[in-house]
Amino acid sequence: MTEKPSHSRLRIMLAQFLIENKIDLEDLYAALGADTEDCDEGALSHIAGVLDGMNVASTRIRQHGLDQWTKP
Repeated sequence: MTEKPSHSRLRIMLAQFLIENKIDLEDLYAALGADTEDCDEGALSHIAGVLDGMNVASTRIRQHGLDQWTKP
């Protein structure tokens, strides 16, 4: 049985998928039907933080490649 990836690894995998398929995070958010007017503030804040982190990661992966993206 394969081990389940950690949450951080899943976010990196999702960022890679988005880059490979040229999907913008804002487009993904809209496609998921997330209406910020109807969301719980705590949940919305958490989702925004996760998406922001993924956005930073995907930008750095694009700029520096997967093996070097965490280095300054």
